[in-house]
Amino acid sequence: MSEERVSSTELLGIDEVNGNTGSISNPHYTKMTDLMYYGNNKRKAEAYEDHTSSSDDDADNHHFSNILSHSQMSSIDGLDGSKPSHANKQRKLNDENKSKTNDVSFIEKTQRMMEKMGYHPGTGLGKHSQGRVEPIEPFMQYGRRGFGHSAPNLKEASLKWVPQDEVIEVIEDMEWIMNNYPVLRKTHIENWLVLGPKKEIIDDETTFCDPEIMAQLINSKSMFDGLNKVEMRKARTRSNAYETIRTAGFLNRAAVKMANINKACNFMFTDGVDMKDELLYFADVCAGPGGFSEYILSRKKWHAKGFGFTLKNENDFKLDEFFAGPCETFHPFYGSKDNGDVYDPKNQIEFRDLIMKHTYGKGVHFMMSDGGFSVEGKENIQEILSKRLYLCQCLIALMIVRTGGHFVTKLFDLFTPFSVGLVYLMYRCFDSVCIFKPNSSRPANSERYLICKGKKEDTEEVMRYLFDANLMMSHISKQEKDNDVTQLVPLSELEANESFIKYLRNSNDTLGKKQIVNLLKIAAFCEDTLLIEPKQADMRKMCLQHWNLPDKSRVRPYNVKPQDKVREILNNSADFIGHDAQKLTKEIVNVTIFNKPYDWYCIPCGSGQYVDEDKAATFYLGLGRRRVYRYVKGKWESIGDVKLELPPNTLVYAELVYESKWTGKYFTKSRALHILDAYMLGGEDVSTKYITHRHKLTKKFCDALWKPTPHDYVCVRAKEIFMFEPNINKKLRIAPRRVKSMSMPFEFPKNPLERDSEDDKEPLYFGLNSVLFLRSTVHPWTRHVSQKTNYTYVFNRDTGLKEYDNRRPQAAEANFKQAFEGRVIWHWPQDNALNLDTLLQMLRPNLSNHEKFNL
Repeated sequence: MSEERVSSTELLGIDEVNGNTGSISNPHYTKMTDLMYYGNNKRKAEAYEDHTSSSDDDADNHHFSNILSHSQMSSIDGLDGSKPSHANKQRKLNDENKSKTNDVSFIEKTQRMMEKMGYHPGTGLGKHSQGRVEPIEPFMQYGRRGFGHSAPNLKEASLKWVPQDEVIEVIEDMEWIMNNYPVLRKTHIENWLVLGPKKEIIDDETTFCDPEIMAQLINSKSMFDGLNKVEMRKARTRSNAYETIRTAGFLNRAAVKMANINKACNFMFTDGVDMKDELLYFADVCAGPGGFSEYILSRKKWHAKGFGFTLKNENDFKLDEFFAGPCETFHPFYGSKDNGDVYDPKNQIEFRDLIMKHTYGKGVHFMMSDGGFSVEGKENIQEILSKRLYLCQCLIALMIVRTGGHFVTKLFDLFTPFSVGLVYLMYRCFDSVCIFKPNSSRPANSERYLICKGKKEDTEEVMRYLFDANLMMSHISKQEKDNDVTQLVPLSELEANESFIKYLRNSNDTLGKKQIVNLLKIAAFCEDTLLIEPKQADMRKMCLQHWNLPDKSRVRPYNVKPQDKVREILNNSADFIGHDAQKLTKEIVNVTIFNKPYDWYCIPCGSGQYVDEDKAATFYLGLGRRRVYRYVKGKWESIGDVKLELPPNTLVYAELVYESKWTGKYFTKSRALHILDAYMLGGEDVSTKYITHRHKLTKKFCDALWKPTPHDYVCVRAKEIFMFEPNINKKLRIAPRRVKSMSMPFEFPKNPLERDSEDDKEPLYFGLNSVLFLRSTVHPWTRHVSQKTNYTYVFNRDTGLKEYDNRRPQAAEANFKQAFEGRVIWHWPQDNALNLDTLLQMLRPNLSNHEKFNL
């Protein structure tokens, strides 16, 4: 029994034994025992470790003393912190040389002894030369892996990683394919859809890619099976050159991806749209919590109006965390079922109807979609599992994107005929498409984006085809568990379009190779936890700069007191907000508005001498969402239970009124905020602009805030303004009908967004209690009407300069402060001495005197 026992020296991996001290001379084991000797002193251990890895066995002490600094010598030779003497050093050196001589002598004696016992080199120590020949290797335990856990494929893959194969650049390659074909017609596509057995594997889908790349890709993904998720995630974080960009101050990484895509497309989504005075309309589908939308709103502010369509509850939009852009102009939609299910045909139709109503029948300028769900354990067939999501996102784009608009959606692999056919249909509906992998998308995953530019006209029949395909998939999912829609476009049709099929195969091969390289890189970083990508810091800095994003962390906006915010907005010149309006009376008419009548604009108001204080015209301050304050008696107070939203940094002069609407049987009453004039709108200073320009921007601002019905928020409107002229009585529309609780109802048209139908011409009403006059010019400029052309022009009394209004110098324009301080209010109809008829009789002679110039 004892003759078959394996030697303890072999078990420990001992090659030589010192007879004098019994120490082990295996260099690896010696290093371990020496490190144990130095204990927890990390500096001493590291110094010794550096020494043992680079010194020669014949001159250890000599080399060691040469490479260590004075402090290191002190910490190693003098363990108590004292500096050893020269004599001690020499004594130690002599002892070690003597020990080496004894080692050699002991080795020779041991070898002769073992040979006499019958030992032959290269055999075991058993009676019949059996037993281990090689030393037992210690198990290498990695991170949180349990003892005995083995990942041979991972180790093998890590050895295949070649750093030079990876391309790390700020600007990605981007290739577009142009569509020179007409839009597909129903007669062409109605029989294309094919049903077949439901697929559960992807390995055999090599029609649209290189089979070798497909095999390598699947093997590279599979090598991580069974690996701890935390270990995998840490290795991915260390290996990705773009990982430290993270969210760049936004809600999530999706916002950075959209910034990356937008820049790669030369900002065609935000700056490439010719909107004129129109809002930028966009849709964000399957995109909770809303990173895409937050980025768009950060660039366009309230000039963009978004509509969101995503699953409710855990996947919902997080509007309260839109720190970079105003969420008040973004409106989530969930459908009549209130679930946000993008697969539901009824939800799809209702979303289209909502979009068309709010865009006046045109559609959105662009749509984004970023749908995805967990496919844990089935990562290789993510494309197959996501096929219906692909289809519904593309379907909705064709339903709501206007002609000339754009579309971007997230895809994964594009290997199956179904996915390729869907991309082909979108290609035929747009001027050009691009399959793009942004740097902000992790290089080791299969994520990519389909970008469609310039939607063509007459895509209705393709949209109907996809709508029917979704209905078919819905039916099959409930009735036929083993079948599925496997093909949208015949292979013969795809192969006939050589340029498209070549583009798609090249895209799949290029992205597949890139993914394989980065999966091997992660494997290497899993095996060596000390590896880290050195370009991460540089890539973060350069990419953020290239994408026009600030290099900052995400910080929640701090709460500020309303009075402090007002001082900030007004540059510490807030005294004028308490300035009272001059009351118009018969005695001062000639020295106020009649002095230069064409200089004035008038605004019908609900404010008056006898209305409640909370309905009087005053300043309203918006700090975001429902944090809205009004200025009352020299103080800023919350609006209380009034359900009103205003974007941050909004300061307007407005009044809260009750509006009445005739339903056909009775009047309904609701509250609304009517903006008379604006100083700042959502952080945009409009105070220096001309009065009509301020009013135009205010109307656009209110359109952006307009919420889809049904809702219980207070409506925000821009008041109508009229130039003071002879037909002013026609502009001040006093309703002939009796309206409950209104002694003098003023009628005004509905916003097109609140009409029940195209035939709905019924106006709205509010109680008229006063007329506000705001001056549009500033001294020495006055406005007149040309007798020759009947156009208005401005005249400088000091210099005699005359200019038509379309060439009006800015020096002639009254800013917000000048208009507000010089405002005049006419408390009509309470003023019995000065009614409308009397005002018009006094006005006409004055207007004639101001039409004396020929221009």
